[in-house]
Amino acid sequence: MAQRTAEDRKRMWRAVDVALAVVLTVGGVGYAVYAIVGRWGLDQGYIGDRWLDYVFAAWVSLYVTTIAFVIGLVIGFFFGWIRATRSVPLGKIMRDAKKVADAQGLDHVPFPATQIIWHGFKYIVRRFGDAFVAVIRGTPLFVQIVFVWSVLLIRVPTLNPLVLASIAGLIALTANTGGYQSEIFRAGLQTVHSGQVEAARALGLSKFQAMRHIILPQAIRLVIPPLTNEYIGLLKASSLLIVIGIEELTGFGRREAFDFFKVFESFALVTAIYLLLTVPLSRVIAYVERRLRIPGLGIQEVTAPRAPRAAT
Repeated sequence: MAQRTAEDRKRMWRAVDVALAVVLTVGGVGYAVYAIVGRWGLDQGYIGDRWLDYVFAAWVSLYVTTIAFVIGLVIGFFFGWIRATRSVPLGKIMRDAKKVADAQGLDHVPFPATQIIWHGFKYIVRRFGDAFVAVIRGTPLFVQIVFVWSVLLIRVPTLNPLVLASIAGLIALTANTGGYQSEIFRAGLQTVHSGQVEAARALGLSKFQAMRHIILPQAIRLVIPPLTNEYIGLLKASSLLIVIGIEELTGFGRREAFDFFKVFESFALVTAIYLLLTVPLSRVIAYVERRLRIPGLGIQEVTAPRAPRAAT
């Protein structure tokens, strides 16, 4: 019998891995269903009557998460772009102004007020962005939510408590995801080699055109997977809004658990809904990452072909 090639062996072991994964998954799910429904007596009547209310609570979680994430995209891209740009020394600005004056035959060097103001603005925003990201990454989201809620409670004590809690939760989630997205965008923009930008400028493209046609098309493909991960993390982190009275999925499950004494059923439903939301998104991340992978940028999947064994 002819000896199997390395590729044949690879396909065989891949099939074995898939078969084992299917067996373990089906067995684990089957045992979990038996343990939950059969052995521990899950109240199926309660689940049948109340599951739509849990779906609505999940919709609240998705709604708040999506609004905070979209606003955070704007904040994250702005600070990420500002923090990714290189700082031009003031001395270089003055030397460039002198070169322009010499080329035009001027007796005096005009003061580059516009460039200096723009340079100072970018410097201030960059430092502010650094401080903003440091605060967001250095404090727990729980503390951020309670801090924003307490500030609003002091400043506008007459506001409806539910409206106040909703605004505070949205501000805290937006600021949190904006800080983390800033780091994602900064890393994505800085991954594009500076030589490409210099080549674009040498070809006559403006900074805006280089950003639009050279940097962004590559950076966006690099930041989509981590941004999707950030959305999943933010969706799970939205459960912390329970501390200020917002009844999202986890808060609704907690209330149901204590009102109807259905702790196990309530959090079984909460767990199942979170998994139904996050697991498909995780699979989408893996697929998008494979489709958008850029050779030479980011983490690459390298598979070295195994040399065939010599026949004995």
